Order: sequence, then C-alpha cells, then structure tokens
Amino acid sequence: MGARESGADALILAMELRFLAPGFALLLLLALLPWVGPFATRDRRHAALRSALFVLLALALARPARVIPAALTHEVLVLDRSLSVRDTADAAGVAAARRFAAERGARARRTVIEVGAGPLGSARAALTLPDKVEHLVLGDEHNSTLGAALAAAARAIAPGARGAIEVHTDGLATEAVDASAAAHAAADLAARGIEVRWHLDAGAPGDLRPVGLTPVGNLRVGQESVVEARLLGGGQVITCRLLVRPAADPAADSSKALAAGEWLEVDRQEGVRVEGDTRVALRLEPQAAGFQEVALEVDVVEGLDPRPGDTRLERTFGVQDPLRVLYLGERMQGGRAALAELVGGGFEWVHPSGAPGDGSLADGALHTAALAGIDLVLLDDRPAASVPLPFQEALVTAVARGGLGLVCAGGEAAFGPGGYHNTPLETLLPVEFVQKEEKRDPSTTLVVIIDTSGSMGGQRVQLAKEVSRLAIRRLLPHDKVGMVEFYGAKRWAVPIQPASNSIEIERALNRLDAGGGTVILPAIEEAYYGLKNVRTRYKHVLILTDGGVETGAFEPLLRRMADEGMNVSTVLIGGDAHSEFLVTLANWGQGRFYSVPNRFNLPEILLKQPASAKLPAYRSGSVAVRARGGAAWFGDVDPESLPPVEGYVETRARPGAERILETAAEGHPLLASWRYGLGRVTALMTEPTGPGSASWRAGSDYGDWLARTLERTAADNGAPFVFQLQRDGDEALLIAERRAEAVQRSAEPVPLAELTSLTDATGSWATGPWVLERVASDRFEARLPLAPDAGLRVECRVAWPERESGARSAPTRLTLEPLAGAARERQAPPEARAALETLLARRPAVTAGAVESAEPAFLRLREYRPLLAFLALLVYLLDILYRRWPQSFRADRSRPFES
Repeated sequence: MGARESGADALILAMELRFLAPGFALLLLLALLPWVGPFATRDRRHAALRSALFVLLALALARPARVIPAALTHEVLVLDRSLSVRDTADAAGVAAARRFAAERGARARRTVIEVGAGPLGSARAALTLPDKVEHLVLGDEHNSTLGAALAAAARAIAPGARGAIEVHTDGLATEAVDASAAAHAAADLAARGIEVRWHLDAGAPGDLRPVGLTPVGNLRVGQESVVEARLLGGGQVITCRLLVRPAADPAADSSKALAAGEWLEVDRQEGVRVEGDTRVALRLEPQAAGFQEVALEVDVVEGLDPRPGDTRLERTFGVQDPLRVLYLGERMQGGRAALAELVGGGFEWVHPSGAPGDGSLADGALHTAALAGIDLVLLDDRPAASVPLPFQEALVTAVARGGLGLVCAGGEAAFGPGGYHNTPLETLLPVEFVQKEEKRDPSTTLVVIIDTSGSMGGQRVQLAKEVSRLAIRRLLPHDKVGMVEFYGAKRWAVPIQPASNSIEIERALNRLDAGGGTVILPAIEEAYYGLKNVRTRYKHVLILTDGGVETGAFEPLLRRMADEGMNVSTVLIGGDAHSEFLVTLANWGQGRFYSVPNRFNLPEILLKQPASAKLPAYRSGSVAVRARGGAAWFGDVDPESLPPVEGYVETRARPGAERILETAAEGHPLLASWRYGLGRVTALMTEPTGPGSASWRAGSDYGDWLARTLERTAADNGAPFVFQLQRDGDEALLIAERRAEAVQRSAEPVPLAELTSLTDATGSWATGPWVLERVASDRFEARLPLAPDAGLRVECRVAWPERESGARSAPTRLTLEPLAGAARERQAPPEARAALETLLARRPAVTAGAVESAEPAFLRLREYRPLLAFLALLVYLLDILYRRWPQSFRADRSRPFES
C-alpha cells in the first residue's frame, strides 16, 4: 500500500467482482426450488437443469463487471508558456501549476508538462516544483507543441487508470499541423474516458500581427505575381509593405544596384483596415531565378496595437525559371518579337531549328526533337501545310501523355481556314471548325419519255403517269420540263417549258392513253435535239416503259448524250422481264435504273445534286466581346473593359471546353481552353499580334492578360514528376509522384534533388545531393532530420539516363520555413485555436469526481451477458427436451433422493 501511495513505477489496479444490478442476484434463491420444498423433483438431472437455468438468468440480469476502484488516479497539468501567451496569462498559469503541485493527494500521481519554457527574461518567473511532482519540459519559447504535450500527457496515464488532464494555453501553436494534432490527441483522451479541462486565454484583444505570406501560384522570373499577406487585427488602419532582398548584381544599373543584405521595397498597400482575419494582395516580379527572400512589414496608421513588436514577417520563396516556349509562326512577320515585348520576361522563346529567326519555314524543318525541354508550343497563324504530320502526331502525344501546353492562335491561316480539318491537331483543339456553305440549287431541264404503246394499257400507263408526276414535282419554278410520248410514232406531248406551268403539264399527262406499237429510239433522238437548245446546269431524260423495246443503235446515241451532259435514266413499269436491257440503257446514259412493279413502290427520282459554295470562316470587322471565364484567366484585368475584336475565326466550342471569351452578339468563342490528357490546350481565334487584335494591343492590359493565358496553359506541363516538400514530425519529407509518361524517351526518368541550403539559427550547415528512394511504382521519397528552428531550400529535377548529355528538366524550387524563431510563435496562424474551440464545442460533458467506473479490459465479465442469456435459453430448451424423453429412458438414469 505504501508503494502505491508513493507513486512507484507502475499502477497495480485492484480488480474485484461487482454487480451493476445487484437486485437480480435474488434470482439465485430460485435455484433451490428444484431440490427442496413442494417443487422438488426426484429426477436429479432434471433438477440440475432447472437450477442452472436460474443461475444463468441471475448472472445475466445482475450485470456482473470488473471495475477499478478510484483509489489511485493520475493527474496531468499542461502549461503553455510560449511567446504567444500574454504575461498575465502566463503568471496565472504558473500560479495554477504551483497549486496543482501543492494539492497532490496521497492516492494521486501528478505530472506538470511545461510547453515553450526557456529563458524568457525577467518578465516571467521560472516554474519550480517539488521533487515529488514529475516535471517535463517540451519545446522552447519560440516553438509550442500542444499536440506533443497532449500526447505526452496521454502516455503518462497508464491504460485502465483513472486520470484527468488540465491544459492552460492560448490555443495557438507554431503551425496548423500541430493544432490538428492537439485536437486529435484530445479526442483520443475523451474516448478513453479521461477528462480534459481546458483553460483557454482569450489573448490580447485586437492584437495586430501578420500570420502568413504566400505566393498565389508559382513565382516565375520576369513575371508579375500576386503574394497574399494574411493579417489578424482589431480594426487598425495599416500600411503593408513588401520588401525583397536581392543578391548583389555587378551588371545592374548603378542607381539600382544594391549591396547584399539590403532590403528593397517592391510594393505597398496603404489605408488597409484589419478587422479579424484580413487578406491583402501585393505584387512581386522576381528579377532572377532561384530563392527570393521576402519580408512583410506592417505600420500602424490609425488605432493601437496592444502587443507591438511582431509586425514583420520574413519568408523565402522559390522562383522558377522562365517558361520555354516553342514559337511556330509564319504569316505574322515579326510575331515572335512582338509577343516577347507584349508578355514580358517570364518566357524564353525557342526556335524550331535552334537557329535565329522568327519560327518560320526558313528556320528549317520541324522535327519531334524540337519538343524536348519545351513547356509550351505556340502556333501563331501557321497553316497546316507548314506543320508536318509526324510533328503534329508527336505534338498530340506530348500534350496527352507528357503534359505539354499548346496554344493555337490565328486568323486566316489557322483552324479551318488554315487547313487543319482532318489533321491530328484538330482533335486537340477545344473548338470545332465551322465552315458555312451557301447552298445553290442549279437549274435543270427534264424530258420525260412515256411509252403509250398497247402493252402499257390498264394500270401500267397510270403507274407511268404517277412516276412522271413525282419527278416533275421535284423541280423548282426556274427549272424546265418537256414530255415526249411514243406509240409507234413520237410526238411532244409537252414542249420544253418552265416547270411553273404545272396546270398545262398536268392536263397533258391526263390526256395520255395507251395504244400502238413500241418504237423508242426516235423519241430519244427527239429529246436529244430538244435538249441541245436548252441552257441549264443539268439535263436529264427519263424513259418510262414496260420493257418491250426494239433493237437499234442505242449505245452511240446514249454515250454521245452523256458526253454532252445529258443523263438518261430508265424506269421499268410493271414486271421485270426486260429489266436487263433497261439497266444497260441507264449505264450508257450515266443515269439510274428504277423498277416500279406496282403503285406501292413508287421511286424517288434523283434529277440533280444541289451545289454549295464555302463561305469564308474568318469574319472581319469590329465585334463586341463578352467575358465568361473566371478571374484566374484575367487577373487584375477587367474583362468588361476589353475593346471589340477586329477579326476572328468563327468556331464552335466543343462539349466540356471552357469558354473564356466570346462574341457578345452571337456567342462565338474567342478564347477557349480545356485539358487534353495530361496537358492543356487553349485556342485564341484571332492573331495575337495581327490586325484582328489591333484594338486589344492598343490597351495597356492586353500583354498581362495574354501572358496569364500562356502561363495557365503551360502551368500543368512538362515534368513527369510532381514534387512536394513538407514537415513530417521532426523530419523533412520530399515526395516525387509520377504524373506523366516520358515522351520520346526509351528509359525511365529519374527524380533528383539537390539541397541548396539547410540552415538553422547558426547559419547554413548542409548542402549537396538528396537521394530519393522508390517506395512505390510511381512514388519516390527522401527524408532528412529537421529541427523546428531549421529551414530548407531544395532544387528538384528530372533526369533521363539514356541521353548522352544527361539531359535534365528545369528545376523546381521548394522551401520549408523554420517553425521556431523570435516572431514565429507570436505570428502563429489561428487555425490551432479554432480547431480546439471546435473540439470543446462538440465534446461530451465529463463529470469529475472519484466515482467508480467500469474498466473496458479484455475478457470483462460484463461482456458475457449475451453469452449468459444464450446459455440460459439453451438450458431451457434442454429442459423441455428432457421432459419429453421416454419415461423408461429417464427412469434408468434417475435415483431417489437419500436423506
């Protein structure tokens, strides 16, 4: 007992049997009824079964359990003493810790965990505790670790023991990851039934401090980007200043040259009111690729800062190399130079052959090797004839499988007008070509030759009339029609005349009747000579007969008619006995053969093919535009202020494509984009530097908008791996995940990493290669011990071993900021406190005190309740079965009771 009171090495828990519902234990008395009294039975087996039934029911209903008496508890106090905690709150926490140590009971073990303790100066008293109280110190004044403190408190309470934890903190941790760790640790403690009592300090009301400085997207040399500053405050009006520390550049202009270590202001925002969580956008255009040191300074213009001294925040950003753009232009002379001037220095322009020039055919033939190391391909009004099919196919593969970006732009030499219909590049584009046609119905002269011989009597001549009517109805008013009948002789039943004379033509048809012989050749000659004097686009002769045709020189006549543009078709009226000869006539006359066996199978006679003329797809003239894309495509440019376009190619957006800019009246897309495989393809339906965009170039924002379009198209490009750098506990974790297949390479690409610098408070202390190891088929990882006060700069690349030159991709630069520092703790983001407040709002109430509680240990008797109830049911069934056994069988096994 003395060892337990002194808080020795382990807790020995006194386990004892208890009943949570002891009243049901009285059922045990019923177990005696089968043996004594008026209900006694002489069958001992039957009596044993009934007694077992009562015992099992009593144990199941009385809820037996193994419990831990609350004689011994373990209490832990967590005291946050980091810099973010106010001095008054720190003094109150120290006093609470001393009271906590002084109130230690005889049957309680107590531990104090001090977070962020260290040489805090005379303003804060050192915490001294009696030797009998366990005292742990985690972190220092610049690095609070609430998650680690709660985890240590949970470990200090033995499994199965009574415990309670008291936390004094302001709820702010050095990083948000630690905040979530604290919330998870508190949730685990609640699941164990351990009470956590929180004492959250509200902090200094209206404390002004910057808590974040983050670039929006990638920072790229020569390209203006947005850096978002995050501030917390209580209504102060401030001025935000963004500073950079450039490296010394001997070649720079003397008026701008800066010594290493000097800070330069690049942007400011004045008159910003900080109410709670406030975001401020600042501009930054890096001048060199590498690692850029940036600082945010906040000056109070109006209002008071209750805790001054934490209004400067420093960060290091990775600045990426310029985007490599393969420019393919031809029609726009000087297009590359004009584009380079418009979009600024964030792009490196590459020529197809590597020779100086403007990307035209004079630079040499296009080869697939030209795509190596390219981030973006720009087709500027270049016709399809100047882009070889093998290069187009390689470009499709590079976009779909390699993540390459592609921008197609232009006017009269691009898209449909440029001949890209049915080419590999057509499938890449987010727009469909629209080639409108003007339909023209050319004039036609039809001569109908009807057999009215005796063999056509009855229904056959009526069928011939119906077919004639159908053919004539297909004619338009500007067409002409004539009718020749033959019955041994021939005559013009209807001389050639306009088809609009429908009444006269119908009367002539009605007058036709069968009678006479069949002589058709003179009728065809009559139609031939009649058509020679007609001036129409098409001339057609339609012969309707039952097939009883004489022999004659048909072939020379019909072939001569076909050569002169007169087509001859034949129609067999009823039966098919003579169809072979009529088919031959139609072949000689380059017409068609039709068979009409009855009135239910009337054919559709084809007399002419309507002609059409293609209209130009390029539409010139001033056309108002309308924006549909989000702000990510335009940035600070107001899309509503864009002037009209002076010319564009009419297209239609494909399903799934994003329509960014369109014509206001007809909704034709002017700028559309979509993802194709791993890459992105954007189409601009006008010339970027040609006459169609002349009004746009007159404005000052066109270059920024165009540069943003090129960057967003190439943002997802290129490297087969995506690199991520993050903290994982006390280690730095670098992850390389495969996202694309290598294009035009035979060997597998390899991710590489180079430690540019690994620094702590003493300065740089490690550089060199950082080896990544494969942990999965498409994932590589590298780990490195990293203290909270250390920062990390890494350059990541991709290498292709099979290339003799050891080709490597452009580097991806990543940084990790130190967690500790004089300002880091006081500038911790508020996510930690928000996570803890959410946890406190949702956690169930825990009643304090020394009441006994059931211990969820393995093989608890309380968990046997279902089993005990099942056994009782089983015994009851056995009792019924036993009573139904034959009397002779039970008598052999029964004995009378002996007194």
